[in-house]
Amino acid sequence: MKKVVALFMGVAALTSAALGGAKATASSGPATVAGHVHLLLTRAAEAAQRAIGVGTGCLGTLSPGCAPIPLQYNGGPVEASGSKNYLIFWEPTGSTVAPNYNTTLQQFFGDIGGSSLYGVAHQYYQTSGGSNQNIVNSASVGGAWTDTTAYPSTSLSDTQIQNEVTKAITANNWATGVGSEFFVYLAKGENECMSGSTCSFSTFCAYHGDFTSGSSTVLYAAMPYAGTDLSGCGIQSGGGTPNGADTDAEISIASHELMETVTDPLLNAWFDASGAEIGDKCAYTYGPTGSNGADITINSHPYIVQEEFDNSSLGCSI
Repeated sequence: MKKVVALFMGVAALTSAALGGAKATASSGPATVAGHVHLLLTRAAEAAQRAIGVGTGCLGTLSPGCAPIPLQYNGGPVEASGSKNYLIFWEPTGSTVAPNYNTTLQQFFGDIGGSSLYGVAHQYYQTSGGSNQNIVNSASVGGAWTDTTAYPSTSLSDTQIQNEVTKAITANNWATGVGSEFFVYLAKGENECMSGSTCSFSTFCAYHGDFTSGSSTVLYAAMPYAGTDLSGCGIQSGGGTPNGADTDAEISIASHELMETVTDPLLNAWFDASGAEIGDKCAYTYGPTGSNGADITINSHPYIVQEEFDNSSLGCSI
């Protein structure tokens, strides 16, 4: 049975229309809406929150310039042993993605474990048996699978994304549970809506969540193709694109969803008092870039990815 509690970054700043009619306040913590997911907002939606002092972790003042607040541990599990990541490329025959898109995404997921970027998560922990277990700086690719069957509609639902995850798990006999993450990548131009008014590219760029299949917990992320609308979901303008604009945008979003899932897999572990997770507080914020546009190089591979929130410095780090 699908859970029905959701967290949204800066919930106080989202209107009830943007939440599909749900009401939320910053002081109430999690917002109750249909679905157990956490959204990465578009650049415009993110900017609207930051303009009133929400999103960087400012709670209560609703004004620019307030001091960031830390992430808080809320008692749930983290992916303490690291993550094994499964990539599902749902690309119907005739659909479009950038050259080397699939292989570069797989490369990134193979690189990120052991990196300084993933290392930001090490300070976060779960409590078990009276002791804290910090997240190990380890990640790997568990498998990748391409599905060329047609989309059931021009605007997918969250249920259809979950069904695709279940289909891939069954077809490949993949393991589930906390520690396994399933990323569903859509082709260019395909849309997804959580509700009639909460849709990809108008409200969000991606999201992560969980559902129950049989007796198993399944962690997943919905990944619409960022290149469909780079103004809403792309990387910073004016810089280089070491892997191409579409692929770089998707890699940065993948990093956001990965780091949030690692630190808050069931949406009950690490988030701040406004509901923001490790990636939200630094969304669309990048480190210094080199001549090729990359802000991090891992295993000699250049990437441009957003920074993640460092509780020790109350700032963004890569």
